[in-house]
Amino acid sequence: MSTKLFSKLTPEQHKRLLGVIAILLVVTIYAANFVAIRYSVLRGLTFLNLTALRFSVAGLFMLPYFCRLDFRDLGGLGWKRALLLTCLAGSPYIVIFFLGISLAPASHGAVLNPGIIPSVVFLGTVFLGLQSFTLKQAVSLIAITLGVALVTASSFSLQGSVVFGDLLLLITGISWGLFTLLTKLWELKPLQITAVVSVISLLYLPPYLLFAYDGFEGISATHVLVQAFFQGIVLSVGTLYLATYAVQSLGAQTTSLFSPLVPILTTLIAVPLLREIPTPLQWIGIVLVVVGMLSATKINSEKSE
Repeated sequence: MSTKLFSKLTPEQHKRLLGVIAILLVVTIYAANFVAIRYSVLRGLTFLNLTALRFSVAGLFMLPYFCRLDFRDLGGLGWKRALLLTCLAGSPYIVIFFLGISLAPASHGAVLNPGIIPSVVFLGTVFLGLQSFTLKQAVSLIAITLGVALVTASSFSLQGSVVFGDLLLLITGISWGLFTLLTKLWELKPLQITAVVSVISLLYLPPYLLFAYDGFEGISATHVLVQAFFQGIVLSVGTLYLATYAVQSLGAQTTSLFSPLVPILTTLIAVPLLREIPTPLQWIGIVLVVVGMLSATKINSEKSE
């Protein structure tokens, strides 16, 4: 039955379907990641340790493919672009992201980080003249912004470290939004950008080993190995490749609008596993973010019909 269904699809429909599957996988992995990071930090792994695990595995895994690229221009990407994208989605991004999620609850990260991405992508496309600005889109962005503000504002009644964590998560959301926009604008190949970002991020390891390595004292070997595989392969290689593929198949804006699923899934996972229950104000903020994103998704699909 499913084979017949696929055979009836046009090449463009087939490409878009695979793009949808790819971004749904990214969303699921991403939601699980918020909880996995928070769980590990609460049990002794530092944000610096997690970053090292992520890119030591990912960088070495992608090194053979990276070595096949022309070192002078990295297969046409260029070193300036490569370094910029690494800052936006590589080790600098991950250090800030992991620090943010180590200070703030998982549900905050799931709202603030992906919540700001559609706004960044949309405003970027408008600024570049790739699309026009409509009243419906403005309403959607206002709902998202208000929801993010409610989640952040409620943190001011908590510890100062939570507020700082929230701000870091907002910065990483802006960073990933710019990465998404540039990936589409420059029409980059998924495997190429995955390899380049992962390998260049290995530059994080020397200063980490010199100044921050603690031997993972008090952490079980099983926990370290599971996080190394999850962070290094599933997240660094898997999601970066899948996200880039989805952007090429669906477009930057459509891809970014699947992110409303992240706060829903993360909150549902975090409540039973981490006992992190959002306040009533935060629940309202989460709902506003999700509604705003869903509304923006509907607007985008209507424009593409």
